[in-house]
Amino acid sequence: MPICIRCGREVDRLVDGRLCPSCYLELYGFGRPPAKLQLVVCTRCGSYRYQGRWFPPPGDGGLEDVAALVFQASFKPAEHTEYYRVENIDIDYDAGNALVQVAGRLHGMNDEKSMVYTVPVVMQKQICPVCFQRAAGVPTAIVQVRGYNGRLSEEDRLAVEEVIDELGDSIEEAILSVDELREGIDLKMLDQNAARSLAAKLRSRLAAKVKESHKVVGRRNDGRRVSRLTLSVRLPFFKPGTLVEYQGVLARVEEIDRGYVLVRRLGSSKLHRLTVEEAWRLLREPRLDDHRRVLVVALEPGWIHLQYLDGSYEYLEIPRRDTSVEGELSEGIEAELLVHNNHYYLLPRS
Repeated sequence: MPICIRCGREVDRLVDGRLCPSCYLELYGFGRPPAKLQLVVCTRCGSYRYQGRWFPPPGDGGLEDVAALVFQASFKPAEHTEYYRVENIDIDYDAGNALVQVAGRLHGMNDEKSMVYTVPVVMQKQICPVCFQRAAGVPTAIVQVRGYNGRLSEEDRLAVEEVIDELGDSIEEAILSVDELREGIDLKMLDQNAARSLAAKLRSRLAAKVKESHKVVGRRNDGRRVSRLTLSVRLPFFKPGTLVEYQGVLARVEEIDRGYVLVRRLGSSKLHRLTVEEAWRLLREPRLDDHRRVLVVALEPGWIHLQYLDGSYEYLEIPRRDTSVEGELSEGIEAELLVHNNHYYLLPRS
């Protein structure tokens, strides 16, 4: 049985051919911890900086979660460490250090071991860029939401508000102000990534057309230009349930989801999946030659007999070959008669 050269005990297996697991951990541990844990925290919102980027405030774990993240990223594992993880961390603010409990396993060992590292903690408080911009009232991005015809309907405004609510705090906290205009809404935002996320969601959920532009608004101390992002978001004329013209025939928008528009020709059950860009290019507001409420009087193999219900009570015969019917058609029911491009469409009323 192998013998540890340090303690002289017989063990099933040596870690590196010389030392037992206990002696190896005493000498080398699971690796080399960072010389210090430097935690940069925003004094206003509690967000923290990590590897040059700012992140939202930590959850219930508080700064301990941030310290664990920094420790994990800065830890240098020993040669014979198979894996390691931070199990627990306690910060002693009076002493200025953290007790970090690390669990792991050495190569060739079956059992997991645990040990505690003591690491100095350096707290540094700053104001994050978002809080600085909020205090200064300076947006880095503007999302301009407009309706199809230049005006935003109340229904469209509510749909935009629902999308913002779905995105949650990360978007709402990035909104500096909301300007209600006659032609739409301008959302001034503190974060360009948040602005792009909002625009992308409006495209995905509402089939909005998005255009991006930049404007130089100043320069930093190092000479680099500072630009403001403008996202022009235009909502389409259609939404689920809207009647549209698609490839010369009447169709209905069935669903808008994940950046696709599902369209179905009237009288057909087949769905056509269009991208947002294809929908803007291929769908048109239909111009109807006629639109009446009718009564189905009689059905013949080649003809459908109708009576107008607009007060004139005139009769009309339309050929079946030139007619598309939505659902089931039977004598005595009311329907909507639409005429488009010399083609008839009957939509029975439920």
